[in-house]
Amino acid sequence: MGEDASVNNYDIISIGDSASSNDDHSNSDRTNYFRNISLSYFAAQPTEMLSKHLEFKELCLESGNPEAHYIEGILQLFVKEDEQAGLYHLRQSSDGGYIDGTYLYGLSLLAVERFHKGQKYLDKLGWKENHSTSDQCWERVKKSLTDIPYFMNQGYYIARANLETLCGCRSRKRRGRVCNHGYYYERRNQFVEFAMSKNN
Repeated sequence: MGEDASVNNYDIISIGDSASSNDDHSNSDRTNYFRNISLSYFAAQPTEMLSKHLEFKELCLESGNPEAHYIEGILQLFVKEDEQAGLYHLRQSSDGGYIDGTYLYGLSLLAVERFHKGQKYLDKLGWKENHSTSDQCWERVKKSLTDIPYFMNQGYYIARANLETLCGCRSRKRRGRVCNHGYYYERRNQFVEFAMSKNN
């Protein structure tokens, strides 16, 4: 029934300190406003910004809002099938500090056989110390991709086989720990299996 709040954190978050809010808007900075406004509702339903809220999305993108870049990355990569633009926006999201952008960027890089760069971005989430951040990101990313009807790229199959070969050990335990490649293999598999399920 009730989802964990850390996984389902797409509730509207108010930006700024409401206690210090007054009617003096002389220091209003439009760019800062659009950079920092929460787009959590749209992160959970990115297709809403495909046409209905296009101008708002563009203002947020121009201002460098990392959630807007996450949404645009999803739309470019999975709806418009523009890999270059999609990866660009996901990287902007990650560089802006949006962890779901970092997670999806890392997964997407693994999916297009940019293994070392994908590993680098997934490693930013500190999975070696704690898998919970990655698990929570995955749940939110799945929610973001739910409305995308089909996004299985044929290259994902090839990359999946190549990563399996690269890993070799898959998720076998080494000295009581899952090997580093096993983590990437498992996360990559999660992503591909989810994408394949969208095709059924």
